[in-house]
Amino acid sequence: MRLEVRHLELVVAIAESGSLRRAAAHLHLTQPAVTTQLRRIERHLGGALFLRSTEGVLTTHTGAEFVRDAKKVLDQMTDVERSARLNARREAGTPFTVGGIPAQQFSLLVDALAAAHPGQEVTSRTVRETGTLTALLGSGELDIAVLRRFPGFPLALPEGVEQRLLLTEPLFVGVAASHRLAGREDVPLAELADEKWVMPDPDDSGMNEFFARVCAAAGFEQSIAHLTTEAHVAFSLTAANRAVCVLYPIGTARDGLATLTLEGNPLYRELVLAWRGDSPIASTVDDLCATVEQRYLCLVATSDVYARWWRRGGADFALPPRTT
Repeated sequence: MRLEVRHLELVVAIAESGSLRRAAAHLHLTQPAVTTQLRRIERHLGGALFLRSTEGVLTTHTGAEFVRDAKKVLDQMTDVERSARLNARREAGTPFTVGGIPAQQFSLLVDALAAAHPGQEVTSRTVRETGTLTALLGSGELDIAVLRRFPGFPLALPEGVEQRLLLTEPLFVGVAASHRLAGREDVPLAELADEKWVMPDPDDSGMNEFFARVCAAAGFEQSIAHLTTEAHVAFSLTAANRAVCVLYPIGTARDGLATLTLEGNPLYRELVLAWRGDSPIASTVDDLCATVEQRYLCLVATSDVYARWWRRGGADFALPPRTT
């Protein structure tokens, strides 16, 4: 017998799950098959890797060292595979494909990816529909994408697609420059109870439903007078004092509008990076996220209202927890 990658994967799966049954389910094998294979591996190595009990398995000293080394080998194999795929794509002229909603992180991601892989073509497309983006990731038509997620509406990602939170972005409210609340910051949402709203057309992100729930929790029913996906239309209606609108903290020119930040940040969206685990990009996700965050922070400083919100504790709200 000679050890193969599948043998290493089996032993690691048993160690991480703590059970032959759970390892079998993870590997899509039967428990007897896992048991038989483990016995063959242990006979080949000349010692037990696990101690069996009614509650599961525990690694022996030999087993713990084997698992540690096996993980290193598997990580190296993953790196070798991704490097080979990257080189193959370069030789074939296959571009990296980026998708996402039209948020700041989308363009920042495209720039960061191009900088991280000079000489590799990067193509992109903006897509508003969450279901379309996840389907494109699942089919392999996209390597990586920026998606939005609202509380109560989790993302359903295809198998083999991983995700990471980039930012929890507050959503502000735009009012006419002549509005009674213009110039105020940290306004309670309840003070907008009597306002008419202009909102985007409902879509599968759950944004409109989320807004309705938050307004209801603040004690009023949101009154929507206008629906549009065009920002300039929403801004024109708001500047004319016909409605209030949703404002992303960084955006295009907003002549005639004042920006209200909301007390307690009740309205927000989570911006999520999703990528195919089998894409060469997967090995560079940490660096990409760091670059996107650094460049986003530069944009924060360009917005007076957002910069003040950020300094008042907004950074703790917006930035994801650091992992060690």
